[in-house]
Amino acid sequence: MSFYLEYPVRGMTVLCHKFSIALFLSLYAALASASPPMGPGINALQERIGFTVTERFSTPAEGVTGYVVKTGDGKTGILYGLGDLTFSGALLESDGNDLTREYSARYIPKPTYASVAEQLSRDPHLVSEGGKDAPEVYIFADPNCIFCHKFWQQTRDWVAEGKVRLHWVMVGFLKPSSLGLSAAIMNAEDRAAALQVFEENFGKSGDGRGISELTPIPADLQQALEQHGQWMAEAGFSGTPGLLFKDTSGQWRGQAGVPSQETLGRMLGVTA
Repeated sequence: MSFYLEYPVRGMTVLCHKFSIALFLSLYAALASASPPMGPGINALQERIGFTVTERFSTPAEGVTGYVVKTGDGKTGILYGLGDLTFSGALLESDGNDLTREYSARYIPKPTYASVAEQLSRDPHLVSEGGKDAPEVYIFADPNCIFCHKFWQQTRDWVAEGKVRLHWVMVGFLKPSSLGLSAAIMNAEDRAAALQVFEENFGKSGDGRGISELTPIPADLQQALEQHGQWMAEAGFSGTPGLLFKDTSGQWRGQAGVPSQETLGRMLGVTA
């Protein structure tokens, strides 16, 4: 025998089948129990830092819950919670299997290199140099990054010979002066020349040589720098330099750090 329950909603009566309510409640309970509850440690850290928890999952470690978190600038990572404690890093099984690597592959979207490169191609704030029709490389770079400086030095012959087209995507996070220096280079009438002056005097800007910080940073350049940081995160780079380029097969690739000139040359088709 079937019967209904009546619920008044804004002057109307909604008839709900009892079985439907029971089914709904059972489904709700199942969904609620599917994700572990947020621990006090992750809650406190979330309030302090301001990241968003996009996923929660159980781990084989007793009492340890995994969290996929996303920061305001778009960076995504894995954190773990155990009561009042929150930690990150490799979670290893007894056989050495890295569970964090597996969770990252499962829960964190892979970088969309082609999409980021397409957006970068329309950016009017890049610092571009080299051959106009040569293979293109987008480089996320912080002015205070010694490895960015090494990559700049490594590519001087290629740029002079027109073998590559480099687009420097300026960001700023390593030192308090980074944003102002990036803004100064981006604000120059000849950006490539400004970058060259800065790199030739790398580490000496404080004594009056090279490029000085631009302060205050104009609103349009501040917005551009923030956008560069978001694109850097979307490309999956957590540090500089981060390179985006098409290999000889036409596929967009990402490279963190400074590759050897020989390796990069082969991937770009610049060298045999």
